[in-house]
Amino acid sequence: MKTQNLKITCSNCKTQFDLDQAIVSQFQESIRLDLQAELERRETELKNQKKELSQLQQSFEQEKEDLDSIISKRVKTQLQDRETALKESIRDEIQREKEAQLAELEDELRKKSSQLIELNQTKAKLARLSREYEEKEAKIHLKMEQELSERLESMKSSVKEELQMESFLKIKEKENIIDSLKNKLADAQKRIEQGSMQLQGEAQELVLEDMLRETHSVDLIEEIKKGANGADCIQTVITQSGAIAGSILYESKNTKTWSSSFIKKLKQDNLKSKADIMVIVTKTLPKGFEGKYGLIDGVWVTTLQNAKDLPLLLRYGLLKTYSVIISQTGKQDKMSLLYDYLTSEEFKNTFESILEGFKQLQDSHHDEQRKMQLLWKKRAKHLEQVLSSTIDFYGNIKGISGAIQDIPMLELPKAG
Repeated sequence: MKTQNLKITCSNCKTQFDLDQAIVSQFQESIRLDLQAELERRETELKNQKKELSQLQQSFEQEKEDLDSIISKRVKTQLQDRETALKESIRDEIQREKEAQLAELEDELRKKSSQLIELNQTKAKLARLSREYEEKEAKIHLKMEQELSERLESMKSSVKEELQMESFLKIKEKENIIDSLKNKLADAQKRIEQGSMQLQGEAQELVLEDMLRETHSVDLIEEIKKGANGADCIQTVITQSGAIAGSILYESKNTKTWSSSFIKKLKQDNLKSKADIMVIVTKTLPKGFEGKYGLIDGVWVTTLQNAKDLPLLLRYGLLKTYSVIISQTGKQDKMSLLYDYLTSEEFKNTFESILEGFKQLQDSHHDEQRKMQLLWKKRAKHLEQVLSSTIDFYGNIKGISGAIQDIPMLELPKAG
């Protein structure tokens, strides 16, 4: 149902208007005035709030400055305390490691001192025995030289004897040919075909044997059978009392050239004969050989012309050696003791122990060097870690509070 608008007539101007419109206009005006009043009130509050906010901001800035100052002081104090604690910790760790190392080094030093004492005692004993041996040996050498000098004085006619020996050798060769033809007719043709070298060799063997028997009539000169594996003859040296002083094995070589296989063969033959001395009497000496006789790889080498002198010397040496051995029988001779000690298992073990001690000292030195280098690297790494951590901590604090005071040791160097 549609409501009919009520009309109102103004008493002054007689103008009519709707009642609803009048009410609405009055209501709108009232609301406008209320809103304007509220707006003015709020503007006033906003100005007051801005004023309060400005005051709060000033108060906050002041408090912030105070807080920065407090934080800076606390951080500096904490850094100092932490630095002091770190230094004390590092100092304590270094002291502990130093004490442990000192204890270990003292233990090693005690062991090495004991080893050095044993080594010095062994050295002193060895030096004393060596001096005594050298003194004894010098006396023996001096006596032998004197006796040899006397013997050599009687050998100055060697040139004449060489000429006589050549003539004697030719006669013996002819005699040997005649005897060989008489006793071995079956082998005559074969020997003639092979030449006279074998006959000459056999002649030299006979001359050597006759010379040895003539010069050393007391000794036993035995020919080794032809065709048997071995040398030509062996001389058994007999003392005045009839005892055997030793033996000398002889090999005769009447060849145009020298061969080093002569030495090897004679040594092989001596495994069966077991002679004390080996001698090769050769027509041709090795190249570069100097003197009338000499020792080559443990075998004496000489010519037939000098085969009288060398056996005299070798026989003399065997007799002197036998005399020394007999004179020392049942006695604790210093030279014998020294020789026995130097060739004993005890000396070998002692010497190996000395060498092992030196090796242990060297290895220990190298091991200590490696340990110290490792320890230095470890400490350097620890110091770098501590310094890096401190710098990081300092940088973080300074990043939070820019007002913290600078610590020169923790700052990067400035360019320029």
